[in-house]
Amino acid sequence: MVFIVPQDQFRRRLIGAIALPVVLLLLLSGVSIWQITRLLSALDWVDHTGEVISQANSAQKLLLDMETGFRGYLLTGEQEFLEPYEQANRLIEPSLEELKTLVSDNPSQVQRIVELTASFQRWEQQTLPAIALRQQGELEPLNNLRNRKQLMDQMRQQIAAFISTEEGLRDQRSQTAQTTTQSVILTSLLLALGIGAMLAYFIYRQILWVSLVYKDALQTAQLRTKEAEQSALSLQRSAQRLATLHDIDRAILAAELDKPLIGNALTKMRQIVPFHQAFVALFDLEAEVAQVLAGSSPTGKLPLPVGTRLTVTDFAPEQSMLNGVRYVQNLATAEACPPVLVQLRAQGFLSCLCVPLQVDQTLIGELNLASTEPTAFDAEAQEIAYEVANQLAIALQQTRLRTQLQDYATQLEQRVSDRTAQLEETNQELEAFTYSVSHDLRAPLRTIHGFANALLEDCGEQLGDLGRNYIASIMEDAVQMNDLISDLLSYSRLTRTQINLQPTALTEVVEEALKQLTAQIQENQAQIEVAAALPQVMAHRSTLIQAVTNLIGNAIKFVEPSTRPQIDIFAEETYQNERRWIRMWIVDNAIGIAPEHQERVFRVFERLHGAESYPGTGIGLAIVRKGLERMGGQVGVESQLGRGSRFWIALPMAVPPSMT
Repeated sequence: MVFIVPQDQFRRRLIGAIALPVVLLLLLSGVSIWQITRLLSALDWVDHTGEVISQANSAQKLLLDMETGFRGYLLTGEQEFLEPYEQANRLIEPSLEELKTLVSDNPSQVQRIVELTASFQRWEQQTLPAIALRQQGELEPLNNLRNRKQLMDQMRQQIAAFISTEEGLRDQRSQTAQTTTQSVILTSLLLALGIGAMLAYFIYRQILWVSLVYKDALQTAQLRTKEAEQSALSLQRSAQRLATLHDIDRAILAAELDKPLIGNALTKMRQIVPFHQAFVALFDLEAEVAQVLAGSSPTGKLPLPVGTRLTVTDFAPEQSMLNGVRYVQNLATAEACPPVLVQLRAQGFLSCLCVPLQVDQTLIGELNLASTEPTAFDAEAQEIAYEVANQLAIALQQTRLRTQLQDYATQLEQRVSDRTAQLEETNQELEAFTYSVSHDLRAPLRTIHGFANALLEDCGEQLGDLGRNYIASIMEDAVQMNDLISDLLSYSRLTRTQINLQPTALTEVVEEALKQLTAQIQENQAQIEVAAALPQVMAHRSTLIQAVTNLIGNAIKFVEPSTRPQIDIFAEETYQNERRWIRMWIVDNAIGIAPEHQERVFRVFERLHGAESYPGTGIGLAIVRKGLERMGGQVGVESQLGRGSRFWIALPMAVPPSMT
């Protein structure tokens, strides 16, 4: 029987073991303190009485000094004999007051001090006239001498009685202190013996209890040790099992083909499951056929060689039986075995374990383990086989999915190759179309513009104003059509041209753009302010010049007829995705853009005003956006109608070589 000490009982025992000695020591200490206090109090009273007697003797000496000095003066008349009298006279009254204070707890002694003080005062009153007569050289009456002698004798008797009383009190208090000392010693001895006996008995009980608990704990520890040994063995087997299963997992993951995958897994499983041959068969339930996919045997020879084709009924008479684990403990005594088990029995195997391979409750095959020993597979071996079967089923399914994915990837690569070829063909056609637009469409426009100009020069006077207006309109439309074709070609080239980004100075880009716009700037008397030392960005130089030229050209063009264009160009540094960017602003005093149209203006052929008001093709800002997108940058606008616009372009900052 294993004895376990309840936690509450152990806590009570522990508290009792600590509390009882503490309480007894506190009791002993309390009694000792009380006895010592009594003893100290008695000793204090003895000391107090001694102090009172000492003070009384001092007062008696002062009285004696006064009387001696007074008599010496009366006899000799010399002043030096009067000095003891005068000195004692200054001290006697404070001495009597202190003595009175010391005996304030004793009314009878206080009364004696009062009477002594009164007698002294009467004696002192009689000495003053006598001293005065002696100083005059006269003799006082004998009767006065007798009166003073009586008063002095009375004072001696009073102080003697006072001292005698105090000495009696001292003897009494000394006896009390002695008695108290004996009582303290006796009480302390008795208490020490009593407490020692109680502690001895208590310690005996505790030691007895601890010995019983230790005995039970030792039995418990021995029992737990046995259990721990059994648990250690079980844990060791579990660790070996987990390690082997982990090796099987790695073997499964390392293999890409079905046969090596199954062979590696079965070889690892032989370390923890006692089988002599194993194989895996895959089922095609619709066709009701099966095929041995792989196997493992110490001799390398399998009863059913790899690739053997069978029917599903060779494994079980009904398909429903294949969904569960089937264990035949002894094939020699088993009846009505399916053909596969019959063949195993013919090869000398006596026990067989059949575990289904299932994925998402779908049967895809079977793991078959056989041994030459009967009842070779216990519950643990069956559990391990079931886990390995599940791993194999998942691995086989993944292999199938991987094969399908590879097939899909091959098909996708072929489709991408075909689409790439189609795209290259389309680009070639687009390039041909661009060439046609660049040459074939521009040639008729140049012819129209040339003939119209010749007609205007040669026959302009004969055509009249209406005819000349028609010809001028034809020439303007031809120019506008030529500009539109040029912008379309530029936009098309942006989508196809290879863009190589390099460090580009914004100052040089702005200068080149202003150079290209010189005629337009002079014509409109535009005032342009460019910040000094604009930074460098990563960009394609010609594409960026085209974008900046379009933005500045729009800022000059889209102003009120009576307004002089004013443009400010500056840059600032920003951070985007933990990278330094440069944002260049082009701020104008143009007509502005309503918020709902600020995204629309960057589209192809989007115009907010007619060509008669503000000429243009409607492609300029689309070219700006396409160019910035090709360079990995951004473009945007902040504007309000009638208050000008703030266009900006953003590009990554070019890092100097010293910082890379």
